[in-house]
Amino acid sequence: MMKILLPLVLVVLGVGLVLAFKSPSQQSKEPVETTRTTREVALACDKEKAHGFHVHSTLEIVVNGEPVPVPENIGVRETCMTVLHTHTPDGLIHVESPEKRDFTLADFFAVWEKPFTKDEILSYRTDATHRIVVTVDGVEVDTFENTVLKDTARIVIRYEAI
Repeated sequence: MMKILLPLVLVVLGVGLVLAFKSPSQQSKEPVETTRTTREVALACDKEKAHGFHVHSTLEIVVNGEPVPVPENIGVRETCMTVLHTHTPDGLIHVESPEKRDFTLADFFAVWEKPFTKDEILSYRTDATHRIVVTVDGVEVDTFENTVLKDTARIVIRYEAI
């Protein structure tokens, strides 16, 4: 019994030592996943600034050729911030989440409490004479509200005449 137990104990101790002395660059930096939906994570108020997953996307909205500012402090509450938020009125969306997720424009607009779908942006709806076009880094996409917020992406939503 001791002949079997001793090697097993040595292996367990060895693995423990290897894990304990890994350099920070070798340790996993992946945030922990939970069972919350992405929308629940996006809307959650975080009193501690989350550092697990952090990206920035820039959003520009243009209605009939006129820029519509994305306000500062979207998602910034008196005592906390939501995972998706802005600080400045330049359209820079901060994604600071304890969990790595594919946050979308729909999540951001839910935090902002404004409508956005393939048929509506803010108070403007598509019709026989108007359409909504979304580009990411200058390339038109058909993902609309499902467009994923990626680091350094420049997202432009245009409501324009056909």
